Amino acid sequence: MNFQQSLDYLYSFVDFERTSRFTYDTRALDLEAFLELLALLSSPQKNFDIVHVAGTKGKGSTCAMLASVLRSSMLKVGLFTSPHLLNVRERVQVDGEWISEDAFASILSEIEPFQTRLGIRMRSYRTTFELLTATALMHFRKQEVDVAVLETGLGGRLDATNVVDPRLCVMTRIGYDHTGVLGEKLSAIASEKAGIIKQGTPVVVGPQAPEALGVIMDVAKSKSSPVVDVAREFKFESEAADTSQTLSIEGRGLRIDDIELPLLGAHQAENACCAVAASQVLSQELKSIDVGSIRRGLSQVRLMGRVEVLKRRPWVILDCAHNQDSAEALVRTLRDVCAPARRIAIVGVSSNKDAERMLAVLTRYFDRFLVTKADTKRAMPPDQLGDILRGLGAQVDVFDRAANAAAAGCSMIGSDDMLCVTGSVYLAGELRPMLVQKAEGLR
Repeated sequence: MNFQQSLDYLYSFVDFERTSRFTYDTRALDLEAFLELLALLSSPQKNFDIVHVAGTKGKGSTCAMLASVLRSSMLKVGLFTSPHLLNVRERVQVDGEWISEDAFASILSEIEPFQTRLGIRMRSYRTTFELLTATALMHFRKQEVDVAVLETGLGGRLDATNVVDPRLCVMTRIGYDHTGVLGEKLSAIASEKAGIIKQGTPVVVGPQAPEALGVIMDVAKSKSSPVVDVAREFKFESEAADTSQTLSIEGRGLRIDDIELPLLGAHQAENACCAVAASQVLSQELKSIDVGSIRRGLSQVRLMGRVEVLKRRPWVILDCAHNQDSAEALVRTLRDVCAPARRIAIVGVSSNKDAERMLAVLTRYFDRFLVTKADTKRAMPPDQLGDILRGLGAQVDVFDRAANAAAAGCSMIGSDDMLCVTGSVYLAGELRPMLVQKAEGLR
């Protein structure tokens, strides 16, 4: 296979990221069958240490921070995250480098005959996410990584990444997302996420609502898994600048001052605490992790689409907030770092999201909305978004194409204004190249 052929093969399987309706059960997400596929591939997940991360908010950021700290500790580090913003290859990284097109195609070529044999015999189907997970695990083995940081996709209990036996589990903040699949109650969502906790494996638990924390603690106790409770055992102080913040983090006998974190928002400081707590647990066996590597790693982390400032004055900001909690974090962060004269938002939302709650948060901050949709079948129709926003009393313009919304937004803002893209990872990924280019010419 060449790279394009490998993409065609990958997306010929069931892709739950591109559909809003599927059954969340062991028929759709058959981990036993996936484990058999990995066994045919000589179980690549058994060749390196693994940190497994689940949660609703901040899991991707926490994974990126922890991977950066581990790299700064002179370890060779794999990182598997989802979804991607620009290119599917960015999901699979070793020491910050995306998997190459050739390596991606080569690994899927290796997987294909085993998958065909297994699929025919078991009369079952695989998913795109499972094949991506297998690709990541095989790439990490080929690259002889020391440790891999794996982010769950949907949930945790039935997630393809949950076939691993990790050295450490991390639970970031749990909120209301994918409620139609994971459950309407926070306790139900937490139960699914906590499904990654393994017998006797340490668990770092980020700040949680009491309902979620109780479930996680009960699962950890039932598994005899020692817990690091970040909210109780760590604290931080933060001073924000235009595109970064300076942190001091203290907990469990450790204090690190003057950490330059190139990510904005108190929620990112919280994620940094989770990464520091995880680093501290890992340092008990991986002796190369110390205060210096933690400080260096956090200062070098890079993330696209997380309150990403593409330009200052006028402010052009790219964000992936896609639920009520992340919208609240975005608004809090923007209030802290800038005071534009006018605030214009380009918004697109996936159809399986609680758009009304999220938009209600955004209308308390933004003056005008340019609603549109990303180029995906999951996108909510712009007219429907416009109706919700008008019902909330917002000023709205509707665009059928995201590029047209971005062009209109750039033409509207002056040097004292703000243009912010939010509502969807897919929208942020689609518009980022265009906005990076257009931002250079804005005055």
